[in-house]
Amino acid sequence: MRRYDVDWLRVMALGLLIIYHIAVTFQPWAYFIAFIQSQKSLEFIWIFMGLINIWRIPLLFIISGMGVCFAMKSRNWKALLKDRTKRILLPLIFGSLFIVPIQFIIFQSFNNMELAYWPTAAHLWFLENILWYVILLCPIIYYLKNHPNNFLFRSLNKILTQPFALYIITIPFILEAELMVGPWDDFSTYAGTSHGYLLGIMTFFTGFIFISIGNLFWRSVEKIKKVSLIIAIILYIIRLLIFELKSPTFLIVIESWSWLFSIFGFGSIFLNRQSSLLQYLSKAVYPVYILHMVFMNLAAYLVLTQPLRTDYIYTVERVEKNSVAQEVGLIAGDKILNPDWKSFAPNASITLLVLRGEDVEQLSLLCNSEGKIGADINIFTPAMVPKFAPSDISKFWIFGKFILMILLTFSGSILCYEYIIKRVKWLRPLFGLKIEG
Repeated sequence: MRRYDVDWLRVMALGLLIIYHIAVTFQPWAYFIAFIQSQKSLEFIWIFMGLINIWRIPLLFIISGMGVCFAMKSRNWKALLKDRTKRILLPLIFGSLFIVPIQFIIFQSFNNMELAYWPTAAHLWFLENILWYVILLCPIIYYLKNHPNNFLFRSLNKILTQPFALYIITIPFILEAELMVGPWDDFSTYAGTSHGYLLGIMTFFTGFIFISIGNLFWRSVEKIKKVSLIIAIILYIIRLLIFELKSPTFLIVIESWSWLFSIFGFGSIFLNRQSSLLQYLSKAVYPVYILHMVFMNLAAYLVLTQPLRTDYIYTVERVEKNSVAQEVGLIAGDKILNPDWKSFAPNASITLLVLRGEDVEQLSLLCNSEGKIGADINIFTPAMVPKFAPSDISKFWIFGKFILMILLTFSGSILCYEYIIKRVKWLRPLFGLKIEG
């Protein structure tokens, strides 16, 4: 039977992801990850974003694993791979080549930067991961499907006669977090990290297992939903007040799964029903997810104050001994402000502006015969720091802009889906939709 609660949770999780991305724009570190930066920050909204941040992406991976389990019931492995390629790979390629570059052009224009074509997966990294998970796990999940009396399913059927035994699932995730999340890393850094990739494939496979064992999972989460919610709230309060949202990883894992168990439990009770709204949103949510960063940046362009300029800051990674760079006092970790790379020529005299804390120091150097100074500088990933004019705009007014950006982002994305993508037959598969009619 179709689980309408899973469909609702997918819609809600992607909706939260879009709101989360908009909230990043209003954080003081937005520019570090190539997000448009608000002139003033709203750091207090991170109290809520910090709450959802440890389970929003795992929830999507679990739901994706559940979706694959549903899909393979009527498909062999070849048909499954063909279907996932059409639904995931095609939108990933199209989005990386045509949608993401648009959002970065808007980003560059907002920040008064030179416009450049920038093809990359960006927020579509999630699709890339899911596609790899399906390919890598295909032999395992079809073995389990064709051998329903396997040891894993038999063991879970015995263990889950006690609903709270679901928390056994947290053990491998605690081990993963303890091994893969370093002391200076963040549990919720999922994109482009080994931790994010491993956590993703584990939660994806767990979602497949939840559906495979049938009603036993749903009965268990329904029974523990209230206690799991209490555990989650208590651990979040501890994380917020004692650890400033950076609890020890084992506590974060337990809190994350407590939220997930309560979400699935309450969802099973209140959301497992069909509606015309769900039918519409289930089809719209995928194209909206692909498009939302374009409309988010457009909304920022309309709503937010543009910076006066954007500084490029490069990090010195290594300084050679007895080099020109060492002679003038350049050290590893220094930040170079807006360097003129064209001036690095054989025997040329150059000037570097070096950031050290709040101070800017001017260093004059003479390049060697090869146009080098004896220092390795990371020229590929500069920090792009926007500089704004002084302003006395109130937090209340900034919060109003945050709400307006949410409304504009969702409205623009849904209208584009409704009046363009949905109605243009050849566009539909590029956004993961079937061709109808």
